[in-house]
Amino acid sequence: MNKLLNNLIAFLSMSLLTIGSVSSQCSVDNKYFQAGEQLSYDLYIKFAATIKGGYATMSTKSVKYEGKDAYKMTLISESQGFARKVFELSDTLACYTTKGVLPLAYFKDAHEGGDYTKERLTYSYPGGNDVRIRAIRHKNGDFKFDETLNFSGCTYDLMSVLFYARTLNYPQMAIGKETKVNFVTGRSKVSMRIVYNGKESVKANDNKKYNCMKLTLYIQDDAFDGGKEAMKVYITDDDNRMPVKLETKLKVGSTRAVLKSYKGVKHPVNIVK
Repeated sequence: MNKLLNNLIAFLSMSLLTIGSVSSQCSVDNKYFQAGEQLSYDLYIKFAATIKGGYATMSTKSVKYEGKDAYKMTLISESQGFARKVFELSDTLACYTTKGVLPLAYFKDAHEGGDYTKERLTYSYPGGNDVRIRAIRHKNGDFKFDETLNFSGCTYDLMSVLFYARTLNYPQMAIGKETKVNFVTGRSKVSMRIVYNGKESVKANDNKKYNCMKLTLYIQDDAFDGGKEAMKVYITDDDNRMPVKLETKLKVGSTRAVLKSYKGVKHPVNIVK
């Protein structure tokens, strides 16, 4: 009888350990950013030529999401002046994560080149290694889809993956080391590779040079350039991992965001002396 009881307790314990395991596995010890961080960027758009004409801001706040402590990260970007005549850009992207950078929700409101796209992703973690994501999209006022997607393992969106990338263990990586993550765009799961490409000093638009780590992100998605290199991100080589420059390839042209100012970072910043 005691043996049967012990086996039952062991089974229940294993079950409890399994439930929510993906949320446990995908949560990280975030030592790199905090609520109150606010980063500002000058925005460049490249078609036939590179045009400076716009801005972007990225902020992190502490909020409640469904009654629990969470982060809200928001990226606002907008083209201005002549650049706006060439390419209209007015995007607001936001995500909610746990304090361990586990994705909870993602919102996109994007006016790009005459189109308006509105997307919503909400995450749930039913247990085991499963991730369930409800994806909703409207384009130019028309309903496009409302689907529930089922995945296995850690899965990110365009915003949360940028913050997750800041938490990787780069000091232990050799140049060329890849980290693979699942990534959702629209209603599709694509594979992303984050490749560590060593260190480089980068001049920002505050006339300072920063010691940075160079990351290249490869995304298999039609919105980008055939699944080739989709983005380069330069993050400071310090405990902030603060993005200093982001270069994004699109089907036509590219965008570049260069740091203009920052405040509210968690640690001293590694500036080139």
